[in-house]
Amino acid sequence: MSDTINLDPDKIQEEELDKDNLWGSYLTTMQRRVVPEDVNLFQRSEDLFGNMYSGYFAGTQNWEGGANGTTYAISNEWKDAPFKSAFVEFLSSWNILRQKVDSTSVLFAVGEIVKVEAMHKATDMYGPLPYLKFGLTNPVPYDSQQAIYESFFKELDHAIDILVKFDQANPSSKALVKFDLIFNSNIPNWIRFANSLKLRLAMRISAVYEDAQKIAEAAVAHPYGVIESNDNNPTMQSNSNLSFTYNNPIHSISSAEGYEEDVMGATMDAYLNGFEDPRRAVFFALSSNGNYRGLRNGHKNGDIFKGDEGLSKPNIQQGTPYIWMTAAEVFFLRAEGALKQWGMKGTPEALYKSGIRASFEQHGVKNVENYLVSTKVPARYPGFKASPSAPAPSDITVVWNTSSTKKQLEQIITQKWIAMYPLGQEAWSEFRRTGYPKIYEIVNNESGGVISTSIQIRRVPFPYSEYLGNKDEVEKAIKLLNGPDTGATRLWWDLADK
Repeated sequence: MSDTINLDPDKIQEEELDKDNLWGSYLTTMQRRVVPEDVNLFQRSEDLFGNMYSGYFAGTQNWEGGANGTTYAISNEWKDAPFKSAFVEFLSSWNILRQKVDSTSVLFAVGEIVKVEAMHKATDMYGPLPYLKFGLTNPVPYDSQQAIYESFFKELDHAIDILVKFDQANPSSKALVKFDLIFNSNIPNWIRFANSLKLRLAMRISAVYEDAQKIAEAAVAHPYGVIESNDNNPTMQSNSNLSFTYNNPIHSISSAEGYEEDVMGATMDAYLNGFEDPRRAVFFALSSNGNYRGLRNGHKNGDIFKGDEGLSKPNIQQGTPYIWMTAAEVFFLRAEGALKQWGMKGTPEALYKSGIRASFEQHGVKNVENYLVSTKVPARYPGFKASPSAPAPSDITVVWNTSSTKKQLEQIITQKWIAMYPLGQEAWSEFRRTGYPKIYEIVNNESGGVISTSIQIRRVPFPYSEYLGNKDEVEKAIKLLNGPDTGATRLWWDLADK
């Protein structure tokens, strides 16, 4: 009795985790499945959608005979892949964890944060999803995207509350060290990441959700704050203590030892070369011509470019870590919030510059101060063999525009787009939300007129597998979508009038 008499009964004690440790391996599995490690699943669920539509990469293959997602003709197999990644691979582990672990435990709380990180990507691809009652009922009803986002915020708040109480009672605890591949059981880092996720999601829905400002400001003002240092970036990487070796799937897709199916996108070419951005040497390899050369997206005969040494490949190696969110992104989110006159602890200009500095530091690149005052603009894409040339996508500079709020927003989002590389799914979502950066149109549109080449693709249609096994609920989901189940229908937060 004497050992426990002074303990606060409302605070979670570290030894209480012992009973949950049996289930910690499910957290490890969840973390590994936020971004699929399987090369084929990663390619079909993330790479051929977000990485292409964001302008980061272009494909050098003629998948499905040229009528594929990169040309806006999405096959049933491609429609299914992101859903399989989220629901079959990822949520199956969460469904076990949540049933076996006390909802007030640290293990549960960290699992909630990881769940939001994985599932917000899925809803931002499809829109409505069978989320809130997954694992509880059959058939599983679809929820509106607004309901899903509201659930995300509740889950993050619950997790933050649990983790703050635990950290205050058990400072410097390593309770999850046997299972945590991302932060090595650094609880304050998990709290900062959760707040940063709240900020990212609040900004995503800021044009359509009344409480977005309040949520964003609360995240930034929280005592633990948001991510401000690259040391706090949530990162998937090899961990010798846990006998885990991470293999980055982008390397297998792009390298000569792998598929050779990803090269630099023409939009990246235009911005990085026009700005003479020193990060281009970190992001991409020089071509055989001694330059950084990209390819237009959406070639139905993309295989004619396969293995062409005149194109730059992603400079991503087998062991390159995969970062879920960066300090730079968080600074740019705050810069945009400040531009909206939200309380973000800084001015738009100062936070914009902090974002660029954080990105340069992350990649070990120098001369950031010279870059910050650069008046260079994006370059014209010169074309590459059968890939047509195109005018410069924009006339923005790196140096802060002092006269136009619209230009300032474009600067913030464009620099965030560069800094988030290679998180193509997040970059595509931000392009759809803001219209920035300005991304080159695809070359061959095989959608039969369903998707506008100029407006560009807005979502992934619902999975074919769901039409087969959950058809009645999918039909209801189409009503929640407020439009036909095509790639042209905008999501809840994607307003036509930006």
